This record gives sequence, structure tokens and C-alpha cells, in this order.
Amino acid sequence: MNILFTVIIYPITQILEFSFVFSQKLFRESGISIIFISIVISVLLLPLYAVAEKWQQIERDIQKKLKSKIDKIKKVFKGDEQYMILSTFYKQNHYHPVYALRSTFGLLIQIPFFIAAYSFLSHLEIIKGVSFLFIKDLSSPDGLLSIGGFSINLLPFVMTFINCLSGLIYSRGLPGKDKIQIFLIAFIFLILLYNMPSALVLYWTMNNIFSVVKNIYYKIHLKYKFHALIVLFSFFCILLAVFCMTKYSYISKARTLTAVCFFTAFIPWVFVFLKDKFTKIIKIEYEYKKSLSIFLVSIFLMFSLFGLFIPSQLIASSPQEFSFIDNYTNPLFFIFNTSLQVLGLFVFWPICIYFLFSNSIKKYFSVVFLAVSLSLLVNVFLFPDKYGMISINFIFDGSIKPSNKEILLNLCVLLVPIALAVILYLSRNRNIVLTLISLCIFSLVSISAVNIYKINSSFSELKKYYVNEQKKVQEISPITSLSRNGKNIVIINLDRGINVFVPFIFEEAPELKEIYSGFTYYPNTVSFNGFTRIGSPPVFGGYDYTPEEVNKRENTLLVEKHNEALVMLPRILSENDFSVCVTDPPYANYNWRSDLSIFDDYPDINARLTDSVYTDLWLSEHNFKLPETSDIIKRNMLWYSLLKGMPVFIRQSFYMDGDWYSPANQNSLRLSLNGYSVLDYISRLVEISDDNKNTALIMTNNTTHENSYMQAPEYVPVKNVTEYGTGRFSKEPAYHINIASLKRLATWFELLKRENVYDNTRIILVSDHGPPPNFVTKIGLPFNVDHFNPLLMVKDFNADGEIKTDMSFMSNADVPYLSLINIIDNPVNPFTGNKISVERKREPLYIAISGSVHISGRIGTQYKLNPEKDYYVHDNIFSAENWTPVSNR
Repeated sequence: MNILFTVIIYPITQILEFSFVFSQKLFRESGISIIFISIVISVLLLPLYAVAEKWQQIERDIQKKLKSKIDKIKKVFKGDEQYMILSTFYKQNHYHPVYALRSTFGLLIQIPFFIAAYSFLSHLEIIKGVSFLFIKDLSSPDGLLSIGGFSINLLPFVMTFINCLSGLIYSRGLPGKDKIQIFLIAFIFLILLYNMPSALVLYWTMNNIFSVVKNIYYKIHLKYKFHALIVLFSFFCILLAVFCMTKYSYISKARTLTAVCFFTAFIPWVFVFLKDKFTKIIKIEYEYKKSLSIFLVSIFLMFSLFGLFIPSQLIASSPQEFSFIDNYTNPLFFIFNTSLQVLGLFVFWPICIYFLFSNSIKKYFSVVFLAVSLSLLVNVFLFPDKYGMISINFIFDGSIKPSNKEILLNLCVLLVPIALAVILYLSRNRNIVLTLISLCIFSLVSISAVNIYKINSSFSELKKYYVNEQKKVQEISPITSLSRNGKNIVIINLDRGINVFVPFIFEEAPELKEIYSGFTYYPNTVSFNGFTRIGSPPVFGGYDYTPEEVNKRENTLLVEKHNEALVMLPRILSENDFSVCVTDPPYANYNWRSDLSIFDDYPDINARLTDSVYTDLWLSEHNFKLPETSDIIKRNMLWYSLLKGMPVFIRQSFYMDGDWYSPANQNSLRLSLNGYSVLDYISRLVEISDDNKNTALIMTNNTTHENSYMQAPEYVPVKNVTEYGTGRFSKEPAYHINIASLKRLATWFELLKRENVYDNTRIILVSDHGPPPNFVTKIGLPFNVDHFNPLLMVKDFNADGEIKTDMSFMSNADVPYLSLINIIDNPVNPFTGNKISVERKREPLYIAISGSVHISGRIGTQYKLNPEKDYYVHDNIFSAENWTPVSNR
């Protein structure tokens, strides 16, 4: 049943979701949005209703023609003799009793759309408690009338009345049994929908109103009936355009929509004008085998592209990231699920619609699907997305806005596959078309098979070290402690924490200045790479693990050097009688999910996983409901695949800032909560002890990596943000998540002060790199300096006074030295034998602007650096003259 639902119903629910969210953005009124999706579905079903009416009329005519003879046979003959004679009579007239089902085709069309509407509207969180006109709550039965303590729902009766009115108009001149059938169906819908949410009843009522208009339209006799329909369509488009222009003229996207609506209003008239001229110039003839074979290979090309190739390519880039998601262990499930969705969208429904229409329409179906499939192929391979990394919740970390040059180039190139489709279809030798597309399908399927093999291999490797601790917990137990009497070292690596936001955060929340007493903020800090894979080793291992130094050790595998960096500082502290706790070491053993086995040789080091472990508990304690990560993947994998095939000018609107036209509108929040819940619970995770033991907590936290809006001024997660704060960057979700992190840590620092632990604790807040977009620093370099400007804030033992700013030249590779200074004399890296110091800053530092390493590759010994793009930097990183291309030295 799940498979059938995914193939047949799910594509319709996505149309409903898209239409609903589109309307919400325009009208900001849930009731109007429900009416809007009813109109959209009704308009989309018009061609099918026309076909249904045609089949039903054929059936009526046949029944009318055969009726007198059938009545005579039934009157004269009985039993088996009657059956045999009727069967012979039907054969003589090329008829079968099964054909009678054609008379119910109009009803059969509505069933999947009704199920889809029920599935969508009955689970729509956004309408809970929302009123519309006389309806108090769209998520509940209307209960408009109360008699003697009993509540009566009036809207279902209004719906039934309109349904019956539509039936009366439609059934004029039809036999009595047809009229009885219509009224019986209306009564059944009354029973079914009486206690349903009023949103669903409103939707179906609007469908019935549209049905009344449709039936009146079919009954009237107009010379230009088709033209009248076009007039209504154009009027609706112009009305929508005027609404957008008058109400949202200040929004650029609304201006674009206005132009699209005006343009769309005239498209049918252009079609009418050019139709005869086009058919005279290009005569597309119908050949059954040719049209059908081209149509089938076209839809299977789209299935291979969107259902197999794109999902497998994405998951193969990071298989472990998609493993062990909620109740789904193997990431191959998400490919299977997307393939079913695409099967419904591009195979099942197109085939159903294709065989409903006449031969004169089928030939155009073949040409259109051939042109569309080739255009999608061109968009995927010639215009790939370059929008930065994408999270598991399908949020890009780069800009998705195309340039005018890209848009123009894309539109010009798309003329080629469209022209090619017409030429190939008109070609006498259809084998050329079938061979070319079959080769494309074979290639896509073959690459997908290789991807699937890689994914399964990576998953098998992950299973070896995946531990129960990584799964969700039901209650919080302390994972480590800080001492009141000993010395404590706390290092918190806030992944992609943004340095340039700090002054604006403290300006908006000045109370933090006192809470962060003793801290020194270092704005002039550089990271060695813009991504965690290369940017994090120096944070934990110091200058021995910068890209330049790592590549000098050509005989040691990258994965070994990466693990050394993660282990170095905890090992040194543990060997010097510190009680050490490490959480979520990034890419440990070059795995997406940290492989804690790298600490197996060091039993005194307490290694833990915290990311995503406490999310569901946090949601439960705060009575907060969010879509499961698996649900987001199951939905957005399809939308991501479709985006890859879109023309570039549509992609930004389709992406919708990461919402993907989802009514939930909370795709990134769950990812943020995976880390946020840890910071919120840190007071319960880290207990205070009275012993004299020295302790160290080395924590990595991903809160700042996932952009989400929070509710100001406290910046806490809520379903619908209404207060965005007053800071300069208060409209940036990245700012929200950064100030939220500093505020949650501030709460913990206040606790440390009350427990007399703050003064004997050295605290370092650092990040492995900055954000991809430039928020502040613009000095004319061919890259974003903010991307290489990580967070660095340090509080030493017994430091006090309001937070201060120090413009000294720093790097995040200074962290090991800052951690151990005045604690351990002359510390040495136990893996390299080199002294841990900051002396290498005396020379310009090599910054890997474009360096990369595939996280699952364990056979390499060097990063892939590009001296043509990389830079050296010294002293002030905010001065362009201090950045020198490596190729110039």
C-alpha cells in the first residue's frame, strides 16, 4: 500500500503542496490558499474531465443503441440461454459489458485526487487553530450550529447542496439511473466528510462549485466555446498579476511573478494564432508504434535521470551522511523511495494520460515529452548547480541566484534540444531516436549501478563502528565533569562559527559583555581552509597539521594524519593527569559520523557522540513537533532532483531559500537542533565536582553550521518566528544561529560562576572556518575573506573584566598552544616530535583557498592543493596587500 501510495498519490500531494505554499506567499491566508489549490486541481483536471465526458457519451450512445434489442432478449430468454445470446449480441456489436465502466470514469478520476487532498489537508500543521470567514478552525469540523448541546456541521450540507445542483445541471436529459447514481455519490461524500476537517470540506465544496460552472459551460451552446474558456483563463492571470503588482510591488520576486502572469495570460492566444500556421509548416503525422516507442523511451529517460542517477550521485558523494537516519539504516532506501516517486510522476501518470487521448493528441505528447526529456538532460549536464555544499536537509550553503548571462545562455542552449526533438520525430528512421535515447538510459542506469555499489560498500564500513550511543536517548545523564578545585580546560569548536558577527551580537545584546567577562575576542584570525575537512585538523593538532605541513609528510596517509590531529591534544592532556572528555571529533577516521575507535588505544580518554543524540528529547520536553529527518529527505530528494533539471532562471524560485515549497517550512531547524540541544543541555551534561582532579572538555558542536531563524530577543527555536531582532544582520539566519549559540553558552557560563568554577576554567571558543558568503569583509580579493576568518575567543584562568578585543594576528592553529600554555612545560606533539608553539606565524601562512579531500578516500597522502589559486597571508588579514598568491612567491 505504501508503494502504491508513493507511485499514484504522492505526485498529486506534491502539486497540492506547491500550490498551497505558492498561494500562502501571495495571499498569506490559509483559507484562500485552500480555495486556490482547489482551482488549480480543477483546471488541471479539465482535459481529463473532457476525455471522461467523451467516453461517457460514447457509452450512453451505445447503450441507447443496444437497449431495445437487449430488453427483448432479456424478456424472451432466461438463465444460461439469455447469457449466451447476450454475449453473442455484444460480440456482433463489438461491445463488452466491461465497457460500462466508462460511464464511471468521471468518478474514478476524482478518487486519487480526493485521497491526495485528504492526506495533505488532514495533516497540515499550518492550518491548526486558523480561522477563515465563518470557520473558526480549519483543522476541525466547522460546528457552526449548536442545538441543545449538540454541534452540527453546516459546511458538509452546503457542499452536498452544491454537489446536487451540479448533478441536476449535468444530468438533464440523462436516464433516471444516471441521476440516481449522481445523487447517491453526493450522499456518500456527505457521510464521508461530515466529521472531517473543515479545510477538506472547503476544498471539496470549491471543487463542486467549479463543477457547477463546468457543467453550465458544457450545456450552453456557444459558437466560440473554446475562446470563451481562454478569455476566462487570461482574465484570471491578469487579475493575479494586478494583485501582485498592487500589493507586493516592493518585492522583486513579486514583480517577477507579475510579469510571468501577464505573459502567461497571452500564451493561449499565441497558441491559437499560430496553431494553423504551425501545422501547415510542420506536419506531424501519427504512427502508432513510432509515437508510442518515442513516448516510452522519453519518460524512461526522465525516470533514469531523476529516479536513479541524480539521487545516487548525491548520496554517493557522502553515503554515511544518509545512513542510520531515524528508522532507515541503509541509505539505498532513499534512492528506492525517490525512484518510486519519479515512477509515479514521470511514468505512471503520463502513461495513463497518454492512452486516454485520441491519436491526434498522442503524436504531440510524443514530441513534447521527447523535447522535455532532452532539455532536462541538457540542464543537468551542461548547467550543473554550483551552489556550494548541500546539507542532509537539502540546504545549500552558497547563493543560488543566477546571473543574467547564465540565464540567457541557458535559454539559448535549450532551443537546441527542442528543435532536435522535432527533427528527430519527423525523421523517417525512428531507430535513430530510439538508439540515442536508449544509450542515454543505459549510461545513466550504469552510472547509477556503480553509485549504488559504492554507497552499499560505504554503509557496510559504517556498520562496523556504529554504536548505540549514537542513537536517541530518553533522559540526560552527565557525560563529564568540571572541578571546583582543579584546573579545567574547555575547548568548544563551533563548526563554521562566524567571527565577523561577534561585535554585532554584543552590540545587540550588551548584557553578554558582562557574562563573557575575562574573554578576549580575536577578529584578526585566519583559517587554513574554508571547509571542515582541511580546516579542522589545525584546530586540534596545531601547526603540524596545516595543509602545507600535512603535504610534506608524503609517506603517511591523510586519514592517519587527520586522526593524529584529533587525538594529539586529548592524549597530551590525558598523559599529564587530566580527565579528558572529547565529543564528536570531526570526520574521525575520515568518516562522516565520527569513528570513536581512533581513541581505542587511549582508554583514559572519554570519547562521546552528542550531535543529534538529544534532539528528540529536546523536542519532547519543549512540546515541539518537527518533521523527521527521514521525512525531509524522502520529500526533498525528489525536489532536489527536479531542480537539477530546471532551467537556471527557475531554480532560485523553486529552491525557495531552502523551503522547497514545503508547508512545514522547517527543513533546516532539525539540523540546527541536533547541535543546539547539546548547548541547551550543557549544564546537565557537564556536572560540577568537588575533587581536585584537573579536567578537559574538547567539544565540537554543529549548531552554527546549519542556518535557521530563531525567535528574538532570546533567540530560541519556535515554529513560526515573529521577532527577528534589531542587529545589523538580524535578517540573516546565520546570524540568528550564531547569537543563539553564544546566548546558550552564556547561560552555562553564568552557572559556572555561581558554582565557583568559572575562574579556574580556561575557555576557548573557536571554529574551523567561516561562512561561504561575505557578510562584512570586502577588500577586492578573488575569494571571500570571511570564509577564512574563523571565530576565536579565549578566557584564561582568573581573567576578569569586560570582554576586550585584540587585533593580534592569530590562526585557529594557535588553539593547542593556547590550551597548554602555563599548564604543561614545553609540550611536544607525540606523533611528530615537534614542539607545540606559534612560531610559524613569523612567516606568512599558506591558506588553501581551493584545497579538497574526499572524505571517504583513505589511500591519499596529500591534499589536492592548487598553487594557482592559493594564497599566503601575514599580519592583518583584512588588508588585501597582506595576501600574496602562492604562484607569485
